[in-house]
Amino acid sequence: MNIKKLAVSALIAGSLAACAHTSDRKVSMRAVTVPQLSAVTVPQLNAYDWQLAEATDRQGQPLPGFAAGSSMILNFSGQRLNISGGCNNISSNYQLNDQDMQIQAPVSTMKACAPDIMAQDSAVVAFMNGQILHVGLLNAENDQNAQPELWIENRRGEHLLWRGVPAAVAQYGQPTVVFWEISPQTQTCQTAQGAAQCLKVREVSYNDQGVKVKTGVWRNFAGKIDGWQFNPQENQVLRLNVYEVKPDDVTGTATDNQYVYKLDQIIERSVVTSPKRKYK
Repeated sequence: MNIKKLAVSALIAGSLAACAHTSDRKVSMRAVTVPQLSAVTVPQLNAYDWQLAEATDRQGQPLPGFAAGSSMILNFSGQRLNISGGCNNISSNYQLNDQDMQIQAPVSTMKACAPDIMAQDSAVVAFMNGQILHVGLLNAENDQNAQPELWIENRRGEHLLWRGVPAAVAQYGQPTVVFWEISPQTQTCQTAQGAAQCLKVREVSYNDQGVKVKTGVWRNFAGKIDGWQFNPQENQVLRLNVYEVKPDDVTGTATDNQYVYKLDQIIERSVVTSPKRKYK
């Protein structure tokens, strides 16, 4: 009997030690991978476009499905969030309570894209689907920073790190939506700064059913498209938000309207396999 009691006591002690070890390990890992977070507010979420910078598991390893150099962007509007920059737009209602964010089941558009792009969509849906997520700002002591960082962690200890840039709507007002086809080839052009490699772009029009009905003529574009990177191996069609930056009439420092181009979604993408295209 005494031997049995001794064995049970040893088993309990061993279990407690294992729990303590697991707890210590968990705390230790958090101390390394999760800095002190400060609560984020709904107005702060709405004020920025959040660009995906990192996707890792509890051990700090890259999460499967998330591509390096991802162009995913997270936006908030009221009690709704939207993720774009992959194949499909993904959206969900959410509720924020201090550092807890309750996510409802996300809904998504149903376009088909390259397998790696669709895998990224699936990965972000799996990350947040119907969960209570732990959220907060990493640099709240400097919450006026032009690029704050938003930490979002799920129950499995996986996390997504997003870097914020001021939302364009707050800066410039509502955008005009355009669709551009981007050639995989660039062309030398002249700019105010001298010779440069310009993108070849042309406007694309769709009807209400999403069917392409018209394409414009190719032209050079020397500007920048925020949230997008040129890939000479792909032909792409982008949906862009174009914001007008009006001149400063008071100081007279600007004489012409300028424009800011931001990626909303990659509508089409295909790998280039044919010979170089000639432009007319």
